[in-house]
Amino acid sequence: MPSIPGFFRRLRAFGSLPAQVADLREKVDAMHRVLMTLNHEVHAGSEEALPLFVGYAERLRLDADTAIGAAQVIERQLSELEHTIAALRSNG
Repeated sequence: MPSIPGFFRRLRAFGSLPAQVADLREKVDAMHRVLMTLNHEVHAGSEEALPLFVGYAERLRLDADTAIGAAQVIERQLSELEHTIAALRSNG
């Protein structure tokens, strides 16, 4: 049988969850902006690269694309978490 103090401890933890998600979203948004800037710079710079450095520039381009994809996955997961929290709040 769950204890009353344990119940209130979980309730307080649940109450702080939206703020924690908002903080994570802010960090992911900042990371996404940096990655998009990096991706743009790498794409623009790789077109002007000397033939010797084309392989290196292409690797940087792929790394930037991968990082952006990872940031987008994190954003989708945060959105799902926010929707779950909203549903839990509306259902009591």
